[in-house]
Amino acid sequence: MTMDFLDRLIDLLDIQNYYAPVVSPVTVDGNSIAVTTLPARNYHYYMDGSFNQGYAFQVSAKHEEQMVAYNTVQEISQLMGKRGLIIPSQNDSYDFEGMEITTSPNLLMQDEKYYIFAATFNANLLVYKE
Repeated sequence: MTMDFLDRLIDLLDIQNYYAPVVSPVTVDGNSIAVTTLPARNYHYYMDGSFNQGYAFQVSAKHEEQMVAYNTVQEISQLMGKRGLIIPSQNDSYDFEGMEITTSPNLLMQDEKYYIFAATFNANLLVYKE
């Protein structure tokens, strides 16, 4: 059994009907939205083999229009910051214990055609021994 948090996160974002489907790990050609996992160091292990894990990730929105990209990341940040947000495991591999925004929406880069805005988050998960 593998932890299915990334899949559940993408599902949650996809049902919001943003301008493009959400993919992982990086943005694709054209206007796109991506979830990229980031390194996390905070693990707390328990005697039964389970552990608390900080699951760090970045959401990036790439769009030809600056404000569309920015507003999309802003909307995603508001969703991730909602009190009572639940992202349940489909295979019972983890319990979702909350989310924090670690970096607010900001311009990641700009090229001759696209703007990419991003924000980073840390989900707190209780992961069960396989």
